[in-house]
Amino acid sequence: MRKAAEQRPGDTQRWLLLIYRIQAGSSSRRTYVWRQLRQLGAVYLQQAVAVLPDRPELRAGLDQLGARIRAVGGAVSLLETASPSAPGGAALVGRFNLARDAEYDELVESVERFEDEIRREARKRRFMFAELEESETDWEKLRRWFARLTERDFFGAAGRADAEAVLWVR
Repeated sequence: MRKAAEQRPGDTQRWLLLIYRIQAGSSSRRTYVWRQLRQLGAVYLQQAVAVLPDRPELRAGLDQLGARIRAVGGAVSLLETASPSAPGGAALVGRFNLARDAEYDELVESVERFEDEIRREARKRRFMFAELEESETDWEKLRRWFARLTERDFFGAAGRADAEAVLWVR
């Protein structure tokens, strides 16, 4: 998997474009689709139009999601496309990085809240075995969240460094 910074001049970035329609009044189905696309790391270009880098594992995920949308009476088009120019491709990569940076910021804030809670408990000297187990479980959830986030950080968003620092250094 090549990062955007590793692309050679003249490289054309290839994309998968998902256009879908879900019946009106199906908010739970819309939410499901939104969550699945978010888990894949998609960026919305407009309502019901999402884009991802053209990679086999992402194509498989979009194929599965498309089948699910069709199964509930929706319509789906999955198209292959390419950036028409290097600046256009760079702008789209920038949108992906902005989306990942927002997620990294959210993770950093959650780690900071977790650490604040640990400090409060330490001041009160309320560390019972159950609290320690719960804290360990919460810490592992944060690390798994980071792992899932890095899987969809296709272009090396800058926010990753801050998230790594709070998770691995502390």
